[in-house]
Amino acid sequence: MAAAALRPRVAALGRRLGPPGARDTFLAKGSANLDKLKDLCNEGKENPSALFQLYTQAVLDITYFEENQLVDEDFPEESALPKLKELISVLSEPEDLVRECSIKECLHDGVQYLMKMLSFRCPLQLDEDISLQDKDTARLLSEGIFSDTHLLAMMYSGEMCYWGLKHCGEGKQESLESIDPVSNSDPGSRSQSISLDFQETGRNMLTKYVAVCEGPLKGQGWNTTTAKQMLHYFVKSHS
Repeated sequence: MAAAALRPRVAALGRRLGPPGARDTFLAKGSANLDKLKDLCNEGKENPSALFQLYTQAVLDITYFEENQLVDEDFPEESALPKLKELISVLSEPEDLVRECSIKECLHDGVQYLMKMLSFRCPLQLDEDISLQDKDTARLLSEGIFSDTHLLAMMYSGEMCYWGLKHCGEGKQESLESIDPVSNSDPGSRSQSISLDFQETGRNMLTKYVAVCEGPLKGQGWNTTTAKQMLHYFVKSHS
């Protein structure tokens, strides 16, 4: 996840280096750290601490060189202020990166936890011999919904996927180490990489939530306004 978030930032920082022949000591150090970052990202080895450290050092070296340029030029009146604002923005990138990755990981773990909880309540396969007079109850059982907790978990997982897509970017999120909530319900089972698509998972969960609340549970006090707003965002972001 850290590697995926770093790639566009490393590319942007690399464009600030200029031609190799024109680089001083700090730019050379920054360039070397960027090369190490590219290698680590391409290898696919997740070591957030090492990646953040290399990236931060590259940012400090490159911006230090640019700050010295401003000093040498005696802070040109027309360009100094925009350049300083630009440097401040670049210097904030390491902090933004850590915050972004932390949010992604928390949302990913939260959705995986709820999905694991939902997996314990598998849909009930009703035999033809079983006759239920209450068709709404039969539908709920066939959907695997046995309690309010199950329905709330669907809403919460959909909402977390919404925030993940809105604040952490579109597309399938990079795999994280976690317990597969479907293939094995044993808490002691091995962790494995699971790729979570915030958009697809959130849309599926909220679509099912709305269908149930406006179907079998209509008139039972379940509100779907927020869920529909988030579903609209999922559809809009996909188009």
